[in-house]
Amino acid sequence: MTKEGVHAQRVERLKDELEVKGLRGAIIVPGPNMRYFTGVNSLLLERPFMLFVPARGEPHLVAPALEAGPYGDCPLRMRIHPWTDSEGSGGAVAEAIEGVAMKGKWGVEGKVPFLFLDRVTKRASPRLSDAEPILQGLREVKDEAEVRLLKKSSEILSRSFEEFPGLLKEGMSELELAKAATDVIYAKGATKVDDMLVQSGPRAADPHGLPSERKIGRGESIIIDVGSVYQGYYADITRTFCIGASRDVEKVYGKVLEAEVSGIDRAALGARVGDVDGAARGVLERAEMGKFFIHRTGHGLGLEVHEAPYIVEGGKERLGSNMCFTVEPGVYIRGKLGVRIEDDVLVEGKKGVAITDTPKEYGWWK
Repeated sequence: MTKEGVHAQRVERLKDELEVKGLRGAIIVPGPNMRYFTGVNSLLLERPFMLFVPARGEPHLVAPALEAGPYGDCPLRMRIHPWTDSEGSGGAVAEAIEGVAMKGKWGVEGKVPFLFLDRVTKRASPRLSDAEPILQGLREVKDEAEVRLLKKSSEILSRSFEEFPGLLKEGMSELELAKAATDVIYAKGATKVDDMLVQSGPRAADPHGLPSERKIGRGESIIIDVGSVYQGYYADITRTFCIGASRDVEKVYGKVLEAEVSGIDRAALGARVGDVDGAARGVLERAEMGKFFIHRTGHGLGLEVHEAPYIVEGGKERLGSNMCFTVEPGVYIRGKLGVRIEDDVLVEGKKGVAITDTPKEYGWWK
């Protein structure tokens, strides 16, 4: 299918869902959703910039003139209403509202700023509703083009992680390690490195701590968690390392690895997300480490590093074909250590298959 066909098909699926939910249209802003439907990536800044997708009829785009150009050549056909700083956005917004005959109930993307909605509600009186469940639901099932990009992104990050053991040096700072690892990922072909988390020793017990000036010592757990991008699509891997030996780190590592493998094995077509979480969490609970597992087991991957489906305790959503998500159990013992192991999983056929393949047995980095 051509790029034009892919994006037009995505918009038609959106329109179908809007009608099912009784919505007259959706308001979307720059970011992953607009990129998904148009193929163009733009920044969400202070200037009003909105895509209006009516359930019936063609989309209308209000865009600052300095950012409207790429949309004239994008795969999705639409009416464009550019505006300049001298003119202001009011006229363009009014034209778009008239073009989509805005009335009734409209869905709104969660990232739409109040400033943008204020421009709309001064010129129309739609009843606004949350469109996130629709948008996330559409994007969580990947098409063939997206699957190819996710696999390539995962390959780049997997090959990058294989180089990380050579970067580890006692006495280097977390920031120094983060910079060196980022350079490797770009050299392997990533187009962006968004999230680079490096935590060592007691700091490894803070799952989302940013790298610091702390010096890395022997016998400590060292967590490296990276989200990187290839042509818009994320891969997300975590590995835990240790310079030298530590019985405490090795013991925890063994149970976290067992939990991760159990979660991946439970991932399958039709499985509930809560069952995947339970498979991983159960291993740690039986090892009396459950209280140290303080987050969900995983999250979806695509144009965002965190998107649907969410692999959460008790979750009822069932996994569908071509859903992509992480499995990443962890144990975090305050003041002592942290261990997390994460891979990316794609539902292919009837099984969940890990599309990241960096080694993960304890000591592979030695």
